[in-house]
Amino acid sequence: MAGAGNLYASNSPQQETTHTKLVADYADLIERLRAAGGRVSKGGKVEQPFFSVAGKIVKVYAEDVQIFQYPHAATMEAQAARISADGSTVGTAKPFWVDAPHFYKSGKLLVLYVGGNARVLQVLESILGKQFAGK
Repeated sequence: MAGAGNLYASNSPQQETTHTKLVADYADLIERLRAAGGRVSKGGKVEQPFFSVAGKIVKVYAEDVQIFQYPHAATMEAQAARISADGSTVGTAKPFWVDAPHFYKSGKLLVLYVGGNARVLQVLESILGKQFAGK
Protein backbone atom coordinates (compact mmCIF):
# COMPACT_ATOMS: atom_id res chain seq x y z
CA MET A 1 0.00 0.00 0.00
CA ALA A 2 1.40 3.39 -0.90
CA GLY A 3 2.59 5.35 2.08
CA ALA A 4 2.61 2.33 4.38
CA GLY A 5 5.73 2.32 6.50
CA ASN A 6 7.78 -0.85 6.34
CA LEU A 7 8.96 -2.28 9.61
CA TYR A 8 11.92 -4.62 9.41
CA ALA A 9 13.48 -7.07 11.78
CA SER A 10 16.30 -9.55 11.35
CA ASN A 11 15.76 -12.68 9.31
CA SER A 12 17.15 -14.95 12.02
CA PRO A 13 15.61 -18.43 12.26
CA GLN A 14 12.68 -18.85 14.59
CA GLN A 15 13.16 -20.82 17.76
CA GLU A 16 10.36 -23.09 18.88
CA THR A 17 8.71 -21.47 21.87
CA THR A 18 5.57 -22.02 23.83
CA HIS A 19 3.00 -19.27 23.59
CA THR A 20 2.70 -18.06 27.18
CA LYS A 21 2.03 -14.32 27.20
CA LEU A 22 -1.16 -12.84 25.77
CA VAL A 23 -0.81 -10.19 23.10
CA ALA A 24 -2.16 -6.99 24.65
CA ASP A 25 -3.36 -5.11 21.57
CA TYR A 26 -2.71 -4.23 17.93
CA ALA A 27 0.50 -2.28 18.71
CA ASP A 28 1.84 -5.16 20.81
CA LEU A 29 1.17 -7.61 17.98
CA ILE A 30 3.01 -5.40 15.47
CA GLU A 31 5.98 -5.14 17.84
CA ARG A 32 6.07 -8.91 18.33
CA LEU A 33 5.84 -9.52 14.59
CA ARG A 34 8.83 -7.24 14.13
CA ALA A 35 10.76 -8.93 16.93
CA ALA A 36 9.99 -12.38 15.48
CA GLY A 37 11.67 -11.45 12.23
CA GLY A 38 8.56 -10.94 10.14
CA ARG A 39 8.73 -8.35 7.36
CA VAL A 40 5.72 -6.21 8.28
CA SER A 41 4.03 -3.16 6.78
CA LYS A 42 0.89 -1.47 8.01
CA GLY A 43 -2.09 -1.55 5.69
CA GLY A 44 -5.58 -0.14 5.72
CA LYS A 45 -8.84 -0.99 7.41
CA VAL A 46 -11.04 -4.01 6.85
CA GLU A 47 -14.60 -4.92 7.76
CA GLN A 48 -16.04 -8.40 7.87
CA PRO A 49 -19.85 -8.53 8.13
CA PHE A 50 -19.70 -11.37 10.66
CA PHE A 51 -17.48 -9.51 13.18
CA SER A 52 -18.79 -6.69 15.37
CA VAL A 53 -15.68 -4.50 15.08
CA ALA A 54 -13.70 -3.14 12.14
CA GLY A 55 -10.19 -4.46 11.73
CA LYS A 56 -6.81 -3.41 10.46
CA ILE A 57 -4.70 -5.07 7.82
CA VAL A 58 -1.00 -5.63 8.16
CA LYS A 59 1.14 -7.16 5.48
CA VAL A 60 3.37 -9.94 6.77
CA TYR A 61 5.81 -11.12 4.11
CA ALA A 62 3.54 -9.27 1.62
CA GLU A 63 0.47 -11.29 2.71
CA ASP A 64 -2.64 -9.64 4.21
CA VAL A 65 -3.32 -10.46 7.85
CA GLN A 66 -6.53 -9.06 9.34
CA ILE A 67 -6.51 -7.99 12.99
CA PHE A 68 -9.71 -7.33 14.93
CA GLN A 69 -9.34 -5.71 18.35
CA TYR A 70 -12.31 -5.97 20.70
CA PRO A 71 -12.94 -3.77 23.75
CA HIS A 72 -12.86 -6.83 26.05
CA ALA A 73 -11.47 -10.35 25.84
CA ALA A 74 -14.92 -11.76 26.66
CA THR A 75 -16.40 -10.02 23.60
CA MET A 76 -13.64 -11.44 21.40
CA GLU A 77 -14.21 -14.93 22.84
CA ALA A 78 -17.95 -14.68 22.09
CA GLN A 79 -17.16 -13.75 18.47
CA ALA A 80 -14.54 -16.52 18.20
CA ALA A 81 -17.04 -19.11 19.48
CA ARG A 82 -19.17 -18.45 16.38
CA ILE A 83 -16.39 -19.67 14.04
CA SER A 84 -16.63 -23.32 12.98
CA ALA A 85 -13.61 -25.55 13.59
CA ASP A 86 -12.66 -25.56 9.90
CA GLY A 87 -13.40 -21.83 9.46
CA SER A 88 -16.01 -22.48 6.79
CA THR A 89 -18.79 -20.70 8.69
CA VAL A 90 -18.98 -17.77 11.10
CA GLY A 91 -22.35 -17.80 12.80
CA THR A 92 -24.83 -18.10 9.95
CA ALA A 93 -22.40 -16.66 7.36
CA LYS A 94 -20.61 -18.94 4.91
CA PRO A 95 -17.76 -16.80 3.60
CA PHE A 96 -16.16 -17.63 0.27
CA TRP A 97 -12.47 -17.80 1.13
CA VAL A 98 -10.01 -17.41 -1.75
CA ASP A 99 -7.62 -19.70 0.14
CA ALA A 100 -7.55 -21.58 3.44
CA PRO A 101 -8.62 -19.47 6.43
CA HIS A 102 -6.55 -19.49 9.63
CA PHE A 103 -7.99 -17.96 12.81
CA TYR A 104 -5.91 -17.03 15.86
CA LYS A 105 -6.79 -15.28 19.10
CA SER A 106 -5.01 -13.73 22.04
CA GLY A 107 -6.30 -11.37 24.70
CA LYS A 108 -8.67 -8.96 22.95
CA LEU A 109 -7.42 -9.80 19.44
CA LEU A 110 -8.93 -12.02 16.78
CA VAL A 111 -6.56 -12.54 13.83
CA LEU A 112 -7.49 -13.89 10.41
CA TYR A 113 -5.04 -14.95 7.74
CA VAL A 114 -6.40 -16.32 4.46
CA GLY A 115 -3.55 -18.02 2.64
CA GLY A 116 -0.91 -20.68 2.81
CA ASN A 117 2.43 -18.90 3.11
CA ALA A 118 4.46 -21.07 5.52
CA ARG A 119 6.51 -18.10 6.82
CA VAL A 120 3.34 -16.16 7.69
CA LEU A 121 1.80 -19.18 9.40
CA GLN A 122 5.01 -19.82 11.34
CA VAL A 123 5.37 -16.26 12.64
CA LEU A 124 1.67 -16.02 13.59
CA GLU A 125 1.82 -19.33 15.46
CA SER A 126 5.03 -18.34 17.24
CA ILE A 127 3.28 -15.25 18.63
CA LEU A 128 -0.38 -16.25 18.94
CA GLY A 129 -0.17 -20.00 19.46
CA LYS A 130 -1.84 -22.61 17.28
CA GLN A 131 -4.82 -21.54 15.20
CA PHE A 132 -8.12 -22.24 16.94
CA ALA A 133 -10.07 -22.58 13.69
CA GLY A 134 -9.31 -23.00 10.02
CA LYS A 135 -7.75 -25.44 7.62
